[in-house]
Amino acid sequence: MSSDEVLQVARLALEGKSSDVRLYLAKLVRKARKNDPEHAYKLEELLKSDPARSSGVMRKIAPPEEEILHGADLSFLRPIQHKLETAPLLDPSLSSQFQQIIQERHHRDALELKGLKPACSMIFQGPPGVGKTMTASWLAHRLKLPLYVLDLTSVMSSLLGKTGSNLRSVIDFAKSRPCVLFLDEIDAIAKRRSDESDVGELKRLVNIMLQELEDWPSSGLLIAATNHPELVDPALWRRFDLDITFPPPSDENVKEAVIRFLDNDIEEFSPVLELLIDSQKGESFSNIKRTINKLRRLKLISPDDFEEKIVQYLFPDINSLSRSDRISLAVKLVSDFGFPKLKAAKLLGVSRDTIRKKLSEIQL
Repeated sequence: MSSDEVLQVARLALEGKSSDVRLYLAKLVRKARKNDPEHAYKLEELLKSDPARSSGVMRKIAPPEEEILHGADLSFLRPIQHKLETAPLLDPSLSSQFQQIIQERHHRDALELKGLKPACSMIFQGPPGVGKTMTASWLAHRLKLPLYVLDLTSVMSSLLGKTGSNLRSVIDFAKSRPCVLFLDEIDAIAKRRSDESDVGELKRLVNIMLQELEDWPSSGLLIAATNHPELVDPALWRRFDLDITFPPPSDENVKEAVIRFLDNDIEEFSPVLELLIDSQKGESFSNIKRTINKLRRLKLISPDDFEEKIVQYLFPDINSLSRSDRISLAVKLVSDFGFPKLKAAKLLGVSRDTIRKKLSEIQL
């Protein structure tokens, strides 16, 4: 380390800029790896031991969490109370990945003896409503860590340079204590640096994230989420320990979601359950929940004509269907979902004889 580098570290430390000290030391580690690997290794181990977090010179005593969260600088950081008693609906491959993440935390000491550490950062990608935020909450619950959510669209500031300061404040807070930090819509700030439409401030934010992902403490977890993976800078993408893709719900998970969201109304919906499940295939979990809750309310306030209304709700374009399409739908209601012929005939405006004839043709 040159005399200038020593002076720079000392200046940052005495000014209480612990986050900047760590960033600068991380830079020195990368520089030393080529010329002095042993020195780089020792310095890196020092960073991993997190001395900057406990030293009175490097950092002032952290104020109580409540005081920090109610400060102006972190007003956009939301602590989330865990409410999940059951695991989110996930495909088996995803469930397996998250079980390994949890097990790694339980064996952190054994991993560190081998020079390894548990996954400390991950990025969730997938369309809206497939369970990214819910899974982050469940994971924090299983790890017994507090969860903080930062919507990155809210951290953006119209004042040049202020956004970077906001982001550093959040990251410094999250690194100073064991917790899960969930960065929602990371594509809001982490766009490709080659994007000519971006201002320089956004490029600086990407650089901040690149630096901070280098040494995320194993006592915590950073989770980023995006609905637009194509917008995220590839260099940032590679810094995450894990890249986890959330696919749209499978047919089996749609069925489980409908049953779960119906809750204790499941018996009342039994006559239309299969129809309801079939109608929700291809929908996201959030859309399924929205539909189920609306139908539960409808069932409560209009119990007498509920079955007619649910068909109209699930098939809003019934009146615009051709006669042949209405006949096909009536037959489907009877054959696939157990609707009485009389009820199907009335709902679709076709005769029972027509339905009976079509069913006979199908059976032949």
